[in-house]
Amino acid sequence: MLIFGGTGDANRIAGDLLQEFGSDLRLQLSLAGRTSAPRLPDGIPVRIGGFGGAEGIISWLGSEKIDLVIDATHPYATQISSHVAMACHAVATPCIQFQRSVWKQTDQDRWIMVKSLADAANILPEHGERALIASGRKDLAHFEGLEKTWLLVRTVESPTEPFNLKYGEWLIARGPFTVAGEIELLQRHNIDVIVSKNSGGSATEAKILAARELNIPILMVERPGASPVAQAENIQEIIENVRNTLASA
Repeated sequence: MLIFGGTGDANRIAGDLLQEFGSDLRLQLSLAGRTSAPRLPDGIPVRIGGFGGAEGIISWLGSEKIDLVIDATHPYATQISSHVAMACHAVATPCIQFQRSVWKQTDQDRWIMVKSLADAANILPEHGERALIASGRKDLAHFEGLEKTWLLVRTVESPTEPFNLKYGEWLIARGPFTVAGEIELLQRHNIDVIVSKNSGGSATEAKILAARELNIPILMVERPGASPVAQAENIQEIIENVRNTLASA
């Protein structure tokens, strides 16, 4: 079985499957290689690097005799998820996409929903003068040239694409974060608006809770649609699917 990862979810899925099925299951974890020092689960072979699109994935599924694919990539990693779905459909390999739950807006939250980071950048000066950009290191170019809004750009690693941050500063940090720590960060930098994707999960939810506590608006980029494959919202669903796959093998 092949797990497309790069997330804490993928590591947990791999670890739980290994614990549940042991030697009955041959697992492999695939990472794109965008992070130089990824967190990896113990005891599971890891493949790092791209496949070369859907055709490369098709070739790998055949050569490795993959019976089931689990797409546990980031909810906004739409390109790789599309390639995975296309490849699995082409060779009739079952595929499950893990979809972690989105963050839910409450009456205490001030969310402004946007379709993309480009839309967020266009309206950012209308909503604040000092912004925390906590949307990852891709597509940061949309925020270049914003002279009316100071930017605190937080990423796990330095961006690989050129980005001229003239009015602001970098913050290299990896979650999980605490609510107390996020409140201190927002207050120390006088942040009055946040840009975020609705990634869900607990590792970076603290900024959402801190914004709620401080009454800070969030420009929230909507979650993209799911891939045209089977969906799972929790790991137990995946375990049951794997058990069925093993039973029919």
